[in-house]
This record gives sequence, structure tokens and C-alpha cells, in this order.
Amino acid sequence: MADGSVVDTNVLIVASAADDGSPFRPDATPVQEESLRSEVLNWLQAFETDSGRFVVLDWDWHICGEYQNKLDPDQDYGWLAIMAKRDRNEVVWIGIEVDANGHAKLPAALRKAVSDKDDRKMVAAVLAAKTEGHGCNLVNACDTDWLDCEQALIDAGVDTHHVLERWLRDKHQGMK
Repeated sequence: MADGSVVDTNVLIVASAADDGSPFRPDATPVQEESLRSEVLNWLQAFETDSGRFVVLDWDWHICGEYQNKLDPDQDYGWLAIMAKRDRNEVVWIGIEVDANGHAKLPAALRKAVSDKDDRKMVAAVLAAKTEGHGCNLVNACDTDWLDCEQALIDAGVDTHHVLERWLRDKHQGMK
């Protein structure tokens, strides 16, 4: 089974803001430091070009639908990187169940902990990939709410890779 990553939309946005070819403006992200945006761009470029690293996407396009709502599908590097993975068949395709409102269904403890209902699809995708025998993690750049539910994610076996770990934890600590 292939190992994969569920890439949070914020990673694609920050990477796109760092890419000279993308019209996404750097000030449209909470990451103000150019060097940190470049770090996220470098992570995504390495991910995109490594044929041994797979992106996890759902058959019903819930994750890509979010990507499309926040990125220009013709110009933003983040979107283009994910589509390059798809074009090279470097995707772990999974199914996720959603409720009547289109939010992914999660076990009760995670449903309570993951307060951003749009983020639930990302967690559900990790769980689905793992259920199918794939190694899988969630990749985040700048959203502190992943730290708010960190223990619940750990308890559920959801590994989260924070590309900007130190920056993110400092930002989160400053919010308390």
C-alpha cells in the first residue's frame, strides 16, 4: 500500500503566495515572513516532484472542491501541484461519508474536537486511507485550529505534520 498525505488547503495557499508565477498575493495569508512562505513552497515542490509521495483525495471531490474554491485552477501553484500528482497517478483515492450539510462524518470524539466543520473532510480522509491500509498524515502550514484538537487527533491515530511547526506553535501560544 502507498503512503499518502492529506494536504490542507492552507499549505497550497501559502505555497502559491510564495510562487512568482501565481497571482495569489502574499498578504492574503497569515504567514507574513517571505522566508516562511518559501519554506512551505519548498515543501510542496519537494512533495510534488517525489513520485514516491502520494496525495490523498476523495472520489467525490470534496477536498479538491475546497481547493478549487480557494485557488485559481489555472494559475495557482498549489492547485497545479496537486493536479500534477493526479496526472501522474500519484493519488490514494478514498471515500468519505458526509452528512446532509456536506460535512464529513467523524467518530464522536473527533467530531467534538474538530470544530471547523470544513476541516472534518481532511481528518476523514486520513482515517479512510489508514483503514484501507495506507500510511497517511495530515499536512498543515498555518492553521492553529489543528493544535486545538491535537490530542484528539493523536488519540485517533491521525499524525499531523506542521510544515511551520515552531512558527505555528508560537502563534498558537500567543493566542492563549
